[in-house]
Amino acid sequence: MSFIRSFKLAGAFLIGLIIAACDTPPPAENDNPPSLDLSQPVRVALLTPTGSNDTQREAIGRAIANAAEMAHSDLAGIEIVLSIYPTAGDPAQAAEAARQALDEGAAIIVGPLFGLATTAVAPVAASGDVPVLSLSNNPEIAGGNVYILGTTYSSVAERLVGFTAARGLSRLGVVHPEGVEGEQARRAVAQAADARNAELVATGAYPLSIEGITKTAMGIADSMRSAGADAVIFTDGPTGGLNYATETLRGLGVRDAQFVGLQRWDVSPQAMAQPGLQGGWFAASDPGLQAQFEQRYLSQYGTQPHPLAGLAYDGVAAVGALIAEAKAEGANDPFSTARLTQPQGFAGVNGIFRFRADGTSDRALAIFEVRDGAAQVLDPARRSFGASGS
Repeated sequence: MSFIRSFKLAGAFLIGLIIAACDTPPPAENDNPPSLDLSQPVRVALLTPTGSNDTQREAIGRAIANAAEMAHSDLAGIEIVLSIYPTAGDPAQAAEAARQALDEGAAIIVGPLFGLATTAVAPVAASGDVPVLSLSNNPEIAGGNVYILGTTYSSVAERLVGFTAARGLSRLGVVHPEGVEGEQARRAVAQAADARNAELVATGAYPLSIEGITKTAMGIADSMRSAGADAVIFTDGPTGGLNYATETLRGLGVRDAQFVGLQRWDVSPQAMAQPGLQGGWFAASDPGLQAQFEQRYLSQYGTQPHPLAGLAYDGVAAVGALIAEAKAEGANDPFSTARLTQPQGFAGVNGIFRFRADGTSDRALAIFEVRDGAAQVLDPARRSFGASGS
């Protein structure tokens, strides 16, 4: 990877783009959703970022719609009407799309993609007691009637910290870019450490530029060594300063600590080839399940799916599972809070996942180790949360 004078932060967390924070409080949750006649098809709205002049958003939107249609076709014995509403990634258009969806009888919304658009949609959906399964991974927008399908820093941090602590690596250092996203990631690691009998012993932050990393690296390296950090968690990704930061710290003597990544490293062949990342660990979804989905998508649409596409599949599949469960019980409340947050969760194309009471998601992740420039599974993802959610 070649470095320019300053890095362009792509907002990358696992899936490449994301999703602005917002201080608007979420609407209150509703434990008494409207009753649905499940003898009739259930109307489901899918909000996609299509309808703009942005070619990247158009491609992502098409992939989201394609994956949702795949999930729709897999709902054996469950009838839904899946309607797609373009938002152009714009909050105002997203809110209008949500109003149209409710006017047309939507009982649940899957999407939108971006956090600000989700925040605009939430009160509209809440006015009709309709839950929103957003494709965002931003925990700041979750809660009330909003559940996020994206993998959060907290979910990844809990998996990684639990794994490192089990390996006897409980004195943790965190290295992160300055700014809101980096601080959010640092807090996630700190909270995971508190919950997993580990200790956050050192923190280092750097401006996201070569000059910034170079200027702060010596101080960060000194703090990691003096604190005795036996594992250093990097919150940055290959689209940011990860490669330069890890190589610089290794060069400054941080050699004994285990390097761990809060973001996926295997999205970049250049990163995987970096000497500083060899032997490092990161978390990602089950590679076997992911490969199956990618092959199915390729066979059906002739192209590889965007990494976000699986989230749309999972959202529609969860809707189908909730309807099936309610029908089997003779109930009419498939989208109640209790059902949405059931501890055993749902089966997704990249592994199991569940919604927490705060609207964030918990996803089963595998631990990978970088060996000779390739990602090898070190600890597989769990296949079940259990009936109690444990």
